[in-house]
Amino acid sequence: MFEYLAIPLYQRAFLSVLLAGVILGEVGMLMVLENFTFAAAGITHVAFAGVTLFLLLGLSPLLGAFIFAMLSGLFMWYFSEHRELHLDTAMGIIFAFFMGLAVLFMGLYKGYTGEAISYLFGSVLTVSAFDIYLLFTIFFLVQIFLLIFHKDIFLILLNRELASAGGVNLKAVRLMFLLLLAIVLTLTMKILGALLVLGMAVMPAVIGLRVAKSFFKAMLFSAVSGGIMAILGMGISVIMDTPPSATIVVLGFIIMGSVVILTGKK
Repeated sequence: MFEYLAIPLYQRAFLSVLLAGVILGEVGMLMVLENFTFAAAGITHVAFAGVTLFLLLGLSPLLGAFIFAMLSGLFMWYFSEHRELHLDTAMGIIFAFFMGLAVLFMGLYKGYTGEAISYLFGSVLTVSAFDIYLLFTIFFLVQIFLLIFHKDIFLILLNRELASAGGVNLKAVRLMFLLLLAIVLTLTMKILGALLVLGMAVMPAVIGLRVAKSFFKAMLFSAVSGGIMAILGMGISVIMDTPPSATIVVLGFIIMGSVVILTGKK
C-alpha cells in the first residue's frame, strides 16, 4: 500500500479523507447532541439538487451544492426559530421536494451524469489540489468556531434556559452552526457521497460519547476516531480494490459497533 503514497493522486486521496474524517468527527459531535441528524441528511439531499441543477446549466456542481446547502440551512433555521416549526418538520417539508427536483434535473440533463452520481456515492480519487485547499479552509473555520463559541455551545447543551439567562444568543449560535454544518457537508460529500457522509458524521460521535467522560474529551475522541476510520478505510480500499467511500463507512460501522459492544450499556 505504501507505494501508492508516492503517487500524487493517492496522496490527495488519503489527505482528503483524513481531513474529512476529522472535520466530520468534530461537527458530528455537535450535530448528534443538538439532534440535527435528520437535518443534516436533508441538507445533503438538497445540496444534491444544486449539483444536478448547476450541471444542467453548465456551471460548477460544487458551487450549486454550496448555494443550495446554505439556503436549506437558512430555511430550516428561519422556520424553526421564527415560525415555531420543529427543525425536523421544516426539513421534511423540503426534503422530498428537492430530491424530486434532483431527479427531474438529471432527467433533463443530456450529458454525462457520472459527475452527479459521484456526489451521491463519493469520488475520492478525483479530489483536486483546490479541493484540498477548501478542506483545509473549512478545517480551520471549524476550529475557529469551536474556539470562539465553545463556552456558549457547552452552556446550550447543558441547559438552554441557563444559557439564555447567561446572555448566550441561542438563535445566532444555532444559525452559525447550521451554516457551518451545511458547508462541511457540501465539501465532504464530494469525497464520501451524499448517501454516506452522514454516517461518518454520526459514527465517530457515538464512539466519542461512549468512551469519554466530558464534552471536550468526547469531541477529541470523535475527531480522532473519524480520522482513523477514514485512513484505515482508505488503506483497505486500496489493498482490496473496493469503493473508497463505501469501505470507509462500512469499516466505521464495524469499529463503532465494536466500541459499543465492548463498553457495554451506558
